[in-house]
Amino acid sequence: MKYSFSKRALNMQRSPLRENAKKNLQLTDGISFSYGYPPTEAFPMQTLRKLSDYIYRNVNPESYLQYGPAEGLPELRDLIKKRLFSHLSLPENRFDNENILITSGATQAMDLVVRILCNEGDQVLCEEQTFSGAVNNIRSYGAVPVPIPMNLSEQCVDLHALEKRLMADVHHKIKLMYLIPTFQNPLGTSMSTENRRKLYALAKKYQIVIFEDDPYGELIYSGQEQKKIKYFDDAGLVIYSGSFSKVLAPGIRIGYILTNNDLLDKLVLAKQVADSLTNYYWQVMIAEYMKQYDFEGHVKQLQALYKTKLDLMTKKLDEIDPTQLTYIKPHGGYFICCQMNQSIDPSRFYEQLNQSKVSVIPGNIMSVAGIGYEYDFRVNFTKPSLEEISKGIDSIHEALNHASVRGEQFSS
Repeated sequence: MKYSFSKRALNMQRSPLRENAKKNLQLTDGISFSYGYPPTEAFPMQTLRKLSDYIYRNVNPESYLQYGPAEGLPELRDLIKKRLFSHLSLPENRFDNENILITSGATQAMDLVVRILCNEGDQVLCEEQTFSGAVNNIRSYGAVPVPIPMNLSEQCVDLHALEKRLMADVHHKIKLMYLIPTFQNPLGTSMSTENRRKLYALAKKYQIVIFEDDPYGELIYSGQEQKKIKYFDDAGLVIYSGSFSKVLAPGIRIGYILTNNDLLDKLVLAKQVADSLTNYYWQVMIAEYMKQYDFEGHVKQLQALYKTKLDLMTKKLDEIDPTQLTYIKPHGGYFICCQMNQSIDPSRFYEQLNQSKVSVIPGNIMSVAGIGYEYDFRVNFTKPSLEEISKGIDSIHEALNHASVRGEQFSS
């Protein structure tokens, strides 16, 4: 049978990140810097076993095996909200008209937001290199992701270019800004508090909603923590999205949104249509974890674990001649963005890496336009072991030497 698919289905594209991960999962003897994954040792297995046993023995099964409100477990919503106010420095008295919606991961949070705000042909402004899953989500609803150039010296979207784009929107097609302001994926950059303030002022001036995606914000390894864009939100324009994927485990699929109640009402309706509710067993697990155990201590252990890996990776990258490779050193998160010098042939570089069975994410995969970043690639430092980091960066160094155009006279 020849199927007649909807326009929305025809707009869907395979995720290059998921396809890359699927391919690398089949490799047993390679080194992958492609994953945006935590390592197995990051999972608090003993605590989770104890909590699971406690829940099955002591908690009413109606609370985690039965249907529940689409908004999520009330206790967990309250715990998350209090934690945001206390640990993320959000001013509580400003958010009386805000609340939490539990989602099936931050991916669903983005899906629900685009669903309620964007019609076909509407525009969503994004950093020109960003999470490809969000870009695919925008396109799946017939909306158009529009790249805004980055000011890398400021580690921020180019605010002048942003305002120019907003001023030119005479037909009011721009409905949303999608941003990862803290330890950006793939760049690893983090906007200053002052630039976040300026960016919010632009959103307020032009009445544009901001989706502040913050999956990595708690994983800070050095430097000063910056205020969230949500901190400045006195007009209900910022939808703040967090997740337990990077600080507990991705497979539990628990994310959340903090937003104005008027937006939240529509998001709840969209959630009811999408899947009725998010896994209540894991909602109860997280709530009990926060009440019974030192969840903040667990996050600090992750910070220490990942800082060791980041320090080794940057040490190894510093051994590479900067005329071959430069990189943005992050102060947290999961990723480092590298840029090859134009004396390097990217095709030969990737061919050599493939022979060495080392994988990275090429820059164009994380580009909204899909072009323009042939010399960029992203590496992850959280998943690989210290030994893999050392060997893998050595292989990258060898691949750069192999692909050096200037070095051709020596290899012939």
